[in-house]
Amino acid sequence: MFDYKNIYGIDVLKEKLPPELQNWHCFGNIVELNYCSKDIDEFYCDYTNKITLLLTDNTRQYQIELSLYNIRGNLNFDMMNGLYSGFMIEELSPFGSDNKYHLYSDEQDIEFNLYCEKVKVALM
Repeated sequence: MFDYKNIYGIDVLKEKLPPELQNWHCFGNIVELNYCSKDIDEFYCDYTNKITLLLTDNTRQYQIELSLYNIRGNLNFDMMNGLYSGFMIEELSPFGSDNKYHLYSDEQDIEFNLYCEKVKVALM
């Protein structure tokens, strides 16, 4: 379930999505992926890198925009179908690190291992 405290916009997802879709692995289709190396962070008023993913469920009824700020790590997936599975977000300790979130895949054949400072989600 979407049991996160500090992900911006997670409350809207909890409210609007049916309970059976309130898991990240339900949104395993990448419709769009954008990377920006010089995005302005409105909180710090400074440049940061950012990945924005537009994700959809298997029925393509719901779409989520997932934005990751100040990213480190690796992102590899099958370019043929834009599909990944086993996607998870782990909230790490907020003390002493810019890496507050760990995004990874449980699948062994997909290298998806990112750390980031901030996560924002929006239901499209």
